[in-house]
Amino acid sequence: MVHDREAARVADRELPHRGMHDDPTFLPELKTQQARTQALIDERRQAFAARTGQQLGEDNVWLSGRRQEQDALGRVIATLETVAPAEGGGTRAVRGAGVPARTDVIAADDAGSHRDAR
Repeated sequence: MVHDREAARVADRELPHRGMHDDPTFLPELKTQQARTQALIDERRQAFAARTGQQLGEDNVWLSGRRQEQDALGRVIATLETVAPAEGGGTRAVRGAGVPARTDVIAADDAGSHRDAR
């Protein structure tokens, strides 16, 4: 498990953070991810109870991690549901935690990368 955490830290450092943003078009996927996380929790709790005869406690490390994921998804979804449309009817990006408020630069970079991709 320590190896997985270190790999995650390395991957996080290598991500192109300037492009890390969401807008309301991501809501369906985020809500699907939230529902799948809850289904996974329910499945694992049932399996634990069947195997041990006890309930999986909220102090369980695995369950604690899934609850953190649920909380983070819930906050992202709540934020995106309150985002007003951008001028001109487009979507407005919302920066994630730890990402500087540089949506103008992100939009310019994204527009340039789309032009380059043609």
